[in-house]
Amino acid sequence: MRIFLNILILVAVLTSLNSCRKSQFALSPLNDSLSNALDTVYTSDHPYNLNVVLFVPSDMVPNADYERRISENLLYKQNFVKTWMQHWGYGAKTFGLLKNASNRVKIHVIQGKLPTSSYPYDGGEPAMWQEISDYFNTHQKSSDHYFILTTVNKYGKQMAPYYGIGTKCYGIDFPDMEIVNMGRTDTAGLASSWIGGNTHEMMHGLNLPHNGGLVSQNALYGTPIITGNGGTFVVAPTYLDAWDCAVLGNGQVFSSTARTDWYQDPGAKIKSLHAHYDDASQKVIVSGKFSSNKKVNFIGFTNDPKRSAGDGNYDSENWVVSPIGVDSFYTEIAITEFKDRGNYQNDFTISLIHENGYRHVNSYSYQMISGKPDIQFGDRPEYNKSNWSLLNFSSEESQAENGFAINLIDNDRSTQWVSRWTGTSSTHPHYFTIDMATIKPVNRFTFVQRAGGSKPKDIQIQVSSDNITWQNAGSYVLPNAAGPTDVKLTSTLNFRYFKVTITSATDGTQWAALSEIGTYKD
Repeated sequence: MRIFLNILILVAVLTSLNSCRKSQFALSPLNDSLSNALDTVYTSDHPYNLNVVLFVPSDMVPNADYERRISENLLYKQNFVKTWMQHWGYGAKTFGLLKNASNRVKIHVIQGKLPTSSYPYDGGEPAMWQEISDYFNTHQKSSDHYFILTTVNKYGKQMAPYYGIGTKCYGIDFPDMEIVNMGRTDTAGLASSWIGGNTHEMMHGLNLPHNGGLVSQNALYGTPIITGNGGTFVVAPTYLDAWDCAVLGNGQVFSSTARTDWYQDPGAKIKSLHAHYDDASQKVIVSGKFSSNKKVNFIGFTNDPKRSAGDGNYDSENWVVSPIGVDSFYTEIAITEFKDRGNYQNDFTISLIHENGYRHVNSYSYQMISGKPDIQFGDRPEYNKSNWSLLNFSSEESQAENGFAINLIDNDRSTQWVSRWTGTSSTHPHYFTIDMATIKPVNRFTFVQRAGGSKPKDIQIQVSSDNITWQNAGSYVLPNAAGPTDVKLTSTLNFRYFKVTITSATDGTQWAALSEIGTYKD
């Protein structure tokens, strides 16, 4: 059945669309006039609908029959999403589209002020988006999500933006670009093959990150639409997995009810985290607790091997579970679901998927060794930091972001200290000094690295019992990995104060950024 799933979707949608076209031809002149009037009215059963934009550079004209072609493509995609939503048990949900009585989608045609060369793939998006924003200052938008197609009058001459950014995404409209032409080898077929890429980018604009799929599901269902370039869409088995549908289904244009807090940060936190690899069952097991000011509907997990520093997340494995109660989660995943178990660093993320569409992402890393995950990112038995204080620091970024140094000891891994990078930018060395309130025996420091850049690399630790006389506790190198990493001292030391000095970053930048610092004794 799975082999013919996409074909069945295609037949169902095109049959419906063809029947709509035939009924128009049978209209009497009076009914035709009525139809034209109705065609100016667009409705939807969704309170929010995808804004569909056809952007036409000044040296282009809209391609022939664009309204029918784009409408049929979008209705096919709408049905594709609904099919997989139903498959994974989320109900007959899909994204909203404004349509008229002729089953045509509302398309905002925007005539660009500049020629095609002024909107290139690299660097052309801001100029295009500014014109689109100006248009919607005087025209009603139907949601915060935009699907933007740039008109290109000849196949092979495309150069426009082609990617998803946040809640907006960019694709291409070529002549003869329609579902029924996909799979052909002539120019119309080659142009139509880009519908798969357009769909891939549209999914980015509906909140989806890349997803390479689990091994078992790829064997059953084909290729995830959100991996690669969408080239298998329609012409070969292609699917959305349960993780994709959980993220999509909590988005604005999938909602059946209105709300005013879409994508607002609910202040979520991972309160505790336990993670390990169980060799007997060959499973990664992760559990923990969280807090949030809004309801968390799903907990998503992503595993992504990093073959190189610039390796993308196209081959990631994603899965999703429901919360346990209102504040806990548990998952286990067989490592046979991981497509590549080479000796790479793996990025592991835990996503709290909220009712308002906000996805709170927590990033960690581990090393795969001889085909087995060496997972060290669970909680450590750290000393309580509630009475710790920050004595001094080299600088902090307080203007452009919340990079306050006090974030180092706030027990919140989603916040971070960032050295000053606005105004007079800071440079190495960077430092901070902490008072633990009482003298404690310590043989381990925990450094929680953030997922972004400027992670500390070369560090020096000094300790003191009186904040006057200081002892060197050693120099260390921190890995370029998100999440907690331990520094083990050569022996247990008793002290109250400690100072960390950072002399380089893992990515070679001049700044420093660190999420959390802690101490404990084995």
